[in-house]
Amino acid sequence: MPTKPPVGRHRATAHAASAATVSVRVRNLAQLFNSLDASPFWDRDLDVHAAGFIEEEFSESRSAAQWHLHVHASEGEDLAPDLQPAVEHYYTRMAHSSGLRLREQLQLGELALLGGLAIFLLSMSARGILERLAPHGLSPLVGEGLIILAWLALWRPIETLVYGWVPLYRQRRLYQRLAAIQVTVRMEHARAESADVVPRRQDLSAARDAASPGAAAGKRTPPL
Repeated sequence: MPTKPPVGRHRATAHAASAATVSVRVRNLAQLFNSLDASPFWDRDLDVHAAGFIEEEFSESRSAAQWHLHVHASEGEDLAPDLQPAVEHYYTRMAHSSGLRLREQLQLGELALLGGLAIFLLSMSARGILERLAPHGLSPLVGEGLIILAWLALWRPIETLVYGWVPLYRQRRLYQRLAAIQVTVRMEHARAESADVVPRRQDLSAARDAASPGAAAGKRTPPL
């Protein structure tokens, strides 16, 4: 099944330190919803491409205290009340998933740290025992190899517990803020209709002029 095309014309407005606004322009509001959503009447889900665009735009405005999403559309006015709940539902679920991944990574990091400590102690103990048992002293290659093995066993768990959780924490925080953004839907029916009325009136005027007898025969010079 072909994927839904990404959101149409869009632009991100400049934001101040206190608020950030992102504007999205689509032809139909249905483009923002997941077409494979199993619950079309409530708790509708966002389209993946639309959610990715919104996430990317707001990720550059983390310093703003408030986030606003303005959606401009020409069709699908009946879907407007579903957009705010869909945004909240989608990003709340994503924040929950990120929180679970963060918790799982921290738990794995703790288990890996216990395993690394065990390998560290075994390596250092083996080095000390081999030094006492070797008649001419332990080979430098074996001794340095055991030291390197001991520190490598601790390097990855420490990196995970100290630095590895930061990207997941930032992602979860981003999703939590996206779930709280204020969504405003602006339908542009009046603008589209006014743009269509003017050419039609001009066409009607041209048709009346063409149908008039003076226009068909041209101007005649009055007899002397």
